[in-house]
Amino acid sequence: MSFNNKVTPERKIELITLGNGRRVSIRPICRSDGQLEKELIEDLSPQTRRDRFIGGSCKASQQLIELLTDNDHQVHEAFIALCSSDHAQRAVATAHYAVDPDGQACECAVVVSDDWQGLGLGRLMLKRLIHCAQEQGLERIYSIESAENKRVHSFARSMGFVCQADARDYTLLTYTLNLQPAAQTIEFEQKSEDNRINLN
Repeated sequence: MSFNNKVTPERKIELITLGNGRRVSIRPICRSDGQLEKELIEDLSPQTRRDRFIGGSCKASQQLIELLTDNDHQVHEAFIALCSSDHAQRAVATAHYAVDPDGQACECAVVVSDDWQGLGLGRLMLKRLIHCAQEQGLERIYSIESAENKRVHSFARSMGFVCQADARDYTLLTYTLNLQPAAQTIEFEQKSEDNRINLN
């Protein structure tokens, strides 16, 4: 993959060439991307749509589109991957997270168009979410998935996420990534040092 960053006064656009030569641009989502987001959701295969919306055949309602494109970079962060075809842009992937009310963790979701899966695009999108969550000082990023979603299991584990069953609903699994391991290690080592001092 090759990377080329282009910065505009409004947003940062990253141009990426994937391993098979396909090119996409990735940037933060904005309000004007509503139609692109809607078309992406409506073009998903039934299986991919079930995986994204946990078993539901979710319709791209106006309310949902407004929610997904309300990117304030504080409570909600979102990215969109675009390709150009016949002088028009098409959304081929999106990635979102929403910060929990306690401000310590965020729930994320990534979806890639069926004809763009298997190229590493989902991994790139998730990495951007993780980076933003770390910059925001969040402690954890997690995703709640159907236990029947086999595709997400190996993907999440390869990204360092830990899987845990939902004690209240056996049909759901939660995949969690600790975002501040270094800080926690330092804190643990400091406490260990304090303990040694206190023992002497």
